[in-house]
Formats: sequence, C-alpha cells, structure tokens
Amino acid sequence: MGKTVNRQELADIFGYSLPTISAWVENGMPVKSHGGRGKQFEFDTEDVLKWLLARERAERKAHTAATLKEGGEEITIDKARLRNEIAKAKLSELELATKMELVRPIEMVAKVLSNEIANARARLLGIPSKLRPAIQLEVGAPEGTKKLVNEVERLILEALNEIKMSADDPVEEEPHGEPPSEPIEQNEEEDDDE
Repeated sequence: MGKTVNRQELADIFGYSLPTISAWVENGMPVKSHGGRGKQFEFDTEDVLKWLLARERAERKAHTAATLKEGGEEITIDKARLRNEIAKAKLSELELATKMELVRPIEMVAKVLSNEIANARARLLGIPSKLRPAIQLEVGAPEGTKKLVNEVERLILEALNEIKMSADDPVEEEPHGEPPSEPIEQNEEEDDDE
C-alpha cells in the first residue's frame, strides 16, 4: 500500500500536470476514492505507479510489434513464431545429421584437408631430388642434370603457387600462363649440392 494523495500531490510526485492526471483517470488509472461535492479525488501512489508501469510496458510492446522490421518487411508475431519453428526444425535436422555422422564439424574437415595438402605439397617438392639420379644417368653431365631438375622444380613450384593463389582468392581466377605473384621459395640447399 502506497501513500494516499490528492490530484495535486499526485501531479507533483510524478511530475505531470493536473490535465494529464485527469486524462489518466479517464483512461482507467486506479482511483482510491472519487471526488465530488467538495471532496477531492484520492489516489494510492503504489497503485498508480503499477498502472503507469503496466501502461508503459504495453505501449513499448505495441511499439516494438509495430516497428519490428527486417529488410523493409514488417515482422508480425505470427511470422516471428514461424521463423522460430523453422529454425528449431533446421537445428533438429542438423543434430540428427550429426548423430548419423552425415556431417562433420568444419574444424575437423579443415584439419584433414590441411594435413592432406601439406602431405601433397611435401611429396611434390620431393620429386626433383628423386628424379636427380635418373636424370644424371640419362644426361650424364652435372650441368644438364641441374638444369633439368631446376626446371622440374620450377614447374612444381609454379603449380603450387597457382593452387595457393586460387585457395587465397576463390572468387577471382587468374588466367593460366601468367607467372605467380608470390613464388614459393626454392630449397637452396639442393642447388648448392650440385
């Protein structure tokens, strides 16, 4: 139970004018006792405060419902509920697919792909050193061997650069035949051995 006050005291407490208090009474604000014949209106401040808060909540809720828009389209409560149900259904489908092992977390896929790419890169970069003895037997001259091994190495590095560039920027494809913009560094130790 709050403090019992008259219209003027209520206006002073809440910081509104007497006409506003009268309008509130007409709009259903609780009145402890109605005035008339020399008797003043009486209000319970706690009841008035509860009424004002409930009114404010209702106005905010109505304002939010009326102005909630996405992409220029008004979102009604029914549309929001439908979207919520669709989202729940999609989540359930994803959970089922995960349990059935039809999908994998992206981190797992990325790790496996990264390992496979690293293994393929290492194997490709190992080709020139594996070819060196066979080329040496065929060519016979160390300069010719070095030249052919370097050419194989260059072609492998060019291919790896092309793959790297397309992975870094999958939207724009570079035309074939252009030299790579950032070459992968060659293993200089192999060149020094010859």
